[in-house]
Amino acid sequence: MEEALLLVQTYKVWIYLALALAAVVYLRVGWRRYRWREKAVFGLERERADQEMKGAIGMLALVVGTSVLTFFVSTFLAPAVPAAARPTQIPTVSLLATAPPAPGTDFAAASSIPPAPLDNAGCQNPLATLTSPQEGASVAGLVAITGTANTENFAFYKYEYVPISGGAPSPEAVWRAVSAGTKPVVEGNLGGWDTSLVTPGDYAFRLVVTDTAGNAPLPCVVTVHILPSG
Repeated sequence: MEEALLLVQTYKVWIYLALALAAVVYLRVGWRRYRWREKAVFGLERERADQEMKGAIGMLALVVGTSVLTFFVSTFLAPAVPAAARPTQIPTVSLLATAPPAPGTDFAAASSIPPAPLDNAGCQNPLATLTSPQEGASVAGLVAITGTANTENFAFYKYEYVPISGGAPSPEAVWRAVSAGTKPVVEGNLGGWDTSLVTPGDYAFRLVVTDTAGNAPLPCVVTVHILPSG
């Protein structure tokens, strides 16, 4: 069900175009049958024209209803899909772009992928930024997440974490969603993070804000150190 809602949100423009084309076709059919009815001499011809006009009107009503349903799904239902159900895109590496190992070189060492450095440039966006936790903060227990998530055509925000080593996550690391919200926030409370459920250590933490078209500016990323609870 959630996949279907996200699919409608992704392809809503094409759905609207198809429905608009169908509306033009049925309007043209209905107009032609109306003119035919006006010119008809025999009652049987008028009756047939009336039936075809009703069919065209019925299809137009179906097109309008589908358009309203598409708008409702893409504007209200799809943005409310939990963040954990939304795929988080991670960069992929082309094997063709990896140089072959030199003769006598250990294959595992030659094919290893260096960790991608973290980029906190997204925190400079005043419409999608974190104020707490701050870069390099040490946290423990329940942490209040504050900041701003109020981009144009706002849909939802979510915040995630990933373990890091040497200042960067490993290539196979996956961002794990903590929570999400569907209401814009301006310099306020975005939610909480119970770090007692996470193994102590170094982590990257980010805020992702998405609009109704599924676009998101560069996330605001900070590094934090989780201390043992208790």
